[in-house]
Order: sequence, then C-alpha cells, then structure tokens
Amino acid sequence: MNRITVRSRQCGAATITILLLVGVSISIAVLGSLHYIQGSQNQSLTMHAQTLAQRKAWVGVDLTKKYLNALNSSQLEELIDSLPLKAEVGQTQLTLKPSVSDPNIHLSLFKEEVDDKTYLYAEVNAEAAKGTKAYSNSSIEAVFELQHTGTQSPIKSCSMVRTAVLRGATDLTGGGTDFLSGDALSDIAVEGNLTLTNSSKSGISGCVSGDVYMNGGGIKRNANLYIGGRFTLESMSTPEHVGVWARDIDIGNSGKGVYEYLRAGAFSAEVLDDTGNLIGTAGIGGKLLNDAGAAGSSKDLGVLLPSKNLKFVVETTSGGRLLVDLSDANIENSTGFVSGFASEVLDGDDSLPSVIQFVTTGVLGGNIDIFTLTVGELWGQKIVSDGYDANYTNVFSNGDFSVGTGNIGSLIGGGNLRANKGGCSSDSNCWNLPKILNPSQIAGELSIGDYQGNATLNNLVQKMTGINSSLPGVPYCDTRVAKVVADDYKASANYIFEEVDGKRHLTIQNVSLADGTSLDGVYDLQTDELRFFGDQPFLSCGWGSGHCFRNNEIWELNGISSFPPGIAWFDRSLKINGVGSNDAVNNVGKNLLNTFVTTGDLELASSGHGKLIAPNFNPSELCSGGIVPTNLCTPDGKLVGDEETGLALANSSIISQGGLNVQGWVIDGHVTLGGAVTTSGSKVFINGGLVVGSNAPASVSVGAGGLEVNTQGLSQGQLQKDCSTQTGGSSESGWQLKYNTPIWTRYL
Repeated sequence: MNRITVRSRQCGAATITILLLVGVSISIAVLGSLHYIQGSQNQSLTMHAQTLAQRKAWVGVDLTKKYLNALNSSQLEELIDSLPLKAEVGQTQLTLKPSVSDPNIHLSLFKEEVDDKTYLYAEVNAEAAKGTKAYSNSSIEAVFELQHTGTQSPIKSCSMVRTAVLRGATDLTGGGTDFLSGDALSDIAVEGNLTLTNSSKSGISGCVSGDVYMNGGGIKRNANLYIGGRFTLESMSTPEHVGVWARDIDIGNSGKGVYEYLRAGAFSAEVLDDTGNLIGTAGIGGKLLNDAGAAGSSKDLGVLLPSKNLKFVVETTSGGRLLVDLSDANIENSTGFVSGFASEVLDGDDSLPSVIQFVTTGVLGGNIDIFTLTVGELWGQKIVSDGYDANYTNVFSNGDFSVGTGNIGSLIGGGNLRANKGGCSSDSNCWNLPKILNPSQIAGELSIGDYQGNATLNNLVQKMTGINSSLPGVPYCDTRVAKVVADDYKASANYIFEEVDGKRHLTIQNVSLADGTSLDGVYDLQTDELRFFGDQPFLSCGWGSGHCFRNNEIWELNGISSFPPGIAWFDRSLKINGVGSNDAVNNVGKNLLNTFVTTGDLELASSGHGKLIAPNFNPSELCSGGIVPTNLCTPDGKLVGDEETGLALANSSIISQGGLNVQGWVIDGHVTLGGAVTTSGSKVFINGGLVVGSNAPASVSVGAGGLEVNTQGLSQGQLQKDCSTQTGGSSESGWQLKYNTPIWTRYL
C-alpha cells in the first residue's frame, strides 16, 4: 500500500510539473500571438496612415490647382514675383509657404525660369496619425507651366450654329438617318464626300465640302444643300421644295421633284490689289463688267463684279488661305474695286490689302444635267434638261441651254438655246417645243432638233448683245471646330478616374452630400469603400452591390447600380456595359446623369440600360439629390449662371478624344468626338449636337437601325457648348496658367 501510495504521489508531482510546463508554453504562445497581433495591427495602422497621407497629399495638389486657376492675371503676377528661384544643386532651396486650412497639409512654392518659359513648383507634404506610432507622411511635387502676354482668354461657352459637323468621308447607309434642327441652326456640315444609300429616309440639309451621292431614300422637304463638289442624285423619293447649290449638278430621272433652286458654277479669278499686283486666286460668283458682244472681248474673261451671297477662299501667292466675306463690302460698279470686306486666316499668316479686285481667267464647273423637274431658279454654265413637261420659273444660262418640253418663265442665256425634243417640217410647223412665257433673250441662236431652218419661239430674242456673263459661285463649307483635348476639361470634372504610379485613383472635386458634407479627396479604387458614403449610394457595379473597376484591365463599367451625377473624366478609353439601376441619383431609374470625358474611345454597349443624360438636361435631379456637384449647382438647388443656364460643359453628354461606338442608346446632350462614330443595333437617338472627327478626319458609319440627331427641342441655354481658345477669344496680356492642371507630378 505504502509503495503504491508513494508511487501515486510521485505520479501526481510529475503530472503537475507537466501541466506547469504546458501552461508556461501556452502562455508564451499567447504572449507571442498577442505581440504578433499587436505588431500586425500597428503595421495595418501604419499602412492605413500611409494611404491617408498620400490621399491628403493629392488633396493638397488639387487645392493648389484650384487656387492657381482662381487667380486673375495681376494676382498671379504678384505671386510669381514673390516666389524664390529654384536653387542650384547643393544649395538650400528657399520656398514660399502659404497657409493651408488643413493643419496636416503643408505647401511650399518656388519657381524656375528656363529660356522664355516659367514653371511653378508646388511641394505638398501631408501627415497622418500624428502623435502615434503609426505616424506617416507623403510628399508630392507638382509642376505648373505659366505663360505671359499674347494669350487668348478662354471662351467659357459659345452658341452652336449646326446640329452636326462630320469631318471625314461620311457613308449613311442605315435604315433611317435624320438631322433635325430648329430655326436657329442649319443641319449639317460635312468635310469630305457624303454618300447616302439604302436609307429609308435621310433627312439632311446643310453643306458638304466634297461630292454628294444619293441613291435610295430621299431628301427631306425644304432642305438646302450647299456643296463644294458634284451633286449626284439617282433613284430616290421625290424631293419637295429643295434647294441645291454646287459646283456641278447631275439629277437622274428620279421623278418630278420640286426644287426651289439649282445653282452651279463659279469663275476662276486672279485677285489683285488696287495697283494691279497679283495677290492670289479664288473661285467666286458674280457678273462680268465687259459686254459679251464687245469687239475683241472673251465672254468669260474680264473684271468681275463679285457676288455678296457666298463666302469664298483666296489662295495667296505665298501659299496662305483666307476665307473672305463680302456681305458688307463696298463694290464700285464701274471698276470692280472691293473694300470694306471681312477675312479670316485659314492657313498661314497672310493678310489682304484694304482694296482688291477680281479678274476672271475661266470657269469652274457649272454643268447642270437634269430630267423633268419643277425649279424656281435654274442657274449654271451649261444646262441640259432632258424629258418632257418641265417647269422652270427663271433660267440663267451662262453658256448653252438644252431643254425638252415644258414651260420657261423667263430666260437669260449667254449661249445658244436648243429644243432637244423638238422637230419642224417648216419654220411655221414645229412640235415638242418649250414655251417661254415672258420676254427672254439669248446671246446665241435657237436650234430645234436637227432642223436647219429659221423657226422662232414666242418671247425669245436671239443674238442679243450686252448680256454680261454671270455665275452663282461655289459654296464654301465651313467645318472648322476646336480639337478635343481631354485635359482641358479635367479641372472642371467632378470625378477624375486615372492611373497614378500604377494605382487607380478617383479624385473627387466640387462634390458634396445633400447635408453639405464634402466628398472631395483622392481615393484608391482598389482598396477604398466607394459603394456608399454613409447611407448614400455612390459607385457600384456588377448588377448589384459590387465594386467598380477592381477586376478589369480597362475602364469598364459593367452592370452599373450606382454612378454619381456630374462630369466624369477618364484617362483612357471607357466602356459602359449595361445599367441595372442608378441608386446614386433620385428618380432616374436606369438613366445616367453625366458628362463623360475620355482621352480614348467610348463604347456604349447594348446590354440593358436607360438613357445617357447631360447634367444640365435634368437640373432638378442634378441639384436636389443626395449627391450634388457644387460647380454645376447653386446652394439653393438651381443651375449655376446668371440665367440659371448652367455650366456650358454640362450640356454635353460625351466628349471623347477618340471615337464612339454606340449600340441603340438614347443620348440627351451634345456629343463631341475627336475620332469616328459607329452605330449598330437599334436606332441611336442624339437629342443634341454631334461633332465627329474634330482631331482628324474620321468616318461616320450608321448601321441598319439608323441615327437621329435632333436639336429641335433644345432651349437657347442648352444650345451653348464649351469652346476652346482655338475658335477665338479676346486677347489678354499678363500671366496665365498654360494648362489647367500640372504638367507633371511625382512622389518625393
């Protein structure tokens, strides 16, 4: 018993010893775990503080940018004069240290002058978790370029003059293409050739710099087409009250259309100063001073009394090009000297003297080939009218005129008249002749078919002297637009999506919640929570509550559930692939209330979606919702501006430095593209203006669904667009920022 008892006591001591050792081991492990957890927490806090410091540093850069943009020329000059120069290597850099409202952001400024350029350096240092072990700071250097004298003050807005400007070869082959304008605008301006085929109805009016070919569909009622090249119309529905003004006109046997006018041709002319020195050449309409029948005179050569109806281009002897407007000019009828005209430089830096004169050297175009039509005014160089029962109210033929049967109200002809369907058995027995209803005259003779006699027509005087040569001119199509430079709009954007040092950032500026809480700052799209700010939905995708831009290599909004209202700027191409809802904006359903600005292309895919609406086109939801762009809205919920018309930029729904591929969307707002546009799927509606190819000539490709561009329902305020200095501006001397944003930034 005792032995057993002793053994039992020995066993108990060993157990206790083992338990003690195990307990010590567990304690050590727990203490180690606690130390590890504390270290991890400290590391996490440090990383969080570092991110916060970087964000604050970018906020400091943004504050500096806004501050500099707010300064006028004299204030900016005063600031520049007070800045120390950049120090040489090895020397201490002196800086100006403005105060910043946030005590955790510190700003230092200095300048550098290189040749004739001045740069402002802003060093921003931001701190986070001050007074703790997690303390972090981040420093960023931002450089702004300044310019002095001779600059153009930016134009905030300008009024649209055309519904669409299409710069490049344009092929409209869809199931229906319409350009609809109110009284204030003409429809389109096309640089290059325009082709309309297989279209059920192509509503078009405006100007084209090249040739126009139409086959299939029709031209809308009361359209006016001004064409720098040849107009060719084949099989189309019958035009009604259409006007065509071109270099040459060819209208096939497409039915008895009704035209207000058909005009073609111009004189080629030398442009002289008042002493007879050659300045350049031009193609221009007008009437010659010399009589066609004067001894030794050539019919189409001489001093020209130019027409005031069309602008035209003068190509100077040194290679420059100027656009000339004679609408308010003084023209001396006895000499042809012209003064008091207006001119604009298109290429080069030439100017015209105060007095000029035009001496013709020949004829440009002027050929009109038509079938049976009803025309108010028919005017060209050589006119051929085939067919029967035509009706021409007034005919001006600078050369020969060949016509079938029908009625001619009056005729002034500089050549011969031929009745091409007629015939005669004698001078008094002829058939299939045109009827001239009022006294008319021609410089040449009448011929009837192959008849060799001397038959006449009532109201026609032949071999008339004193008929001066005249031609209407060839239209100039003005397609000048400012280039799209996305960076110009960055300072006005509310949401800037960009990659900085390999990280995707969202910079929010001029945005607050409904209670006034500012959302301005720089956010990491990979790590920061942006689906909500408090209870307010902000940015979510995936047809639900997923994050946006975390799992794709491009900027792609896939299945939007929330996207905040205002101006969104992207540093590359953007794809919008469906909108399930938009909880960030009240009462808009699946609609997006935005201006999208991209440095690359924009694609609007066919997945489920609502409309894309420019911010100013729905001011109530823009300015009275849970998220408010404060640069677009006043504190009392109105659009900014004296007449509450809003920032002109927010009348646009799309501004792309690249092109647009759109599949069946309705877009309320203007669309401006540096590149091409392609439509497919269902019909695309743009309730606003359209500019294509502003950076380089680009194509317009309309799919089977068709395209409608309509400015009829827009207010005068909505017809304002943001304009760059490339379209003009008032000259202003003094200091200005050359760009609204830094030319480069880096972490220090």
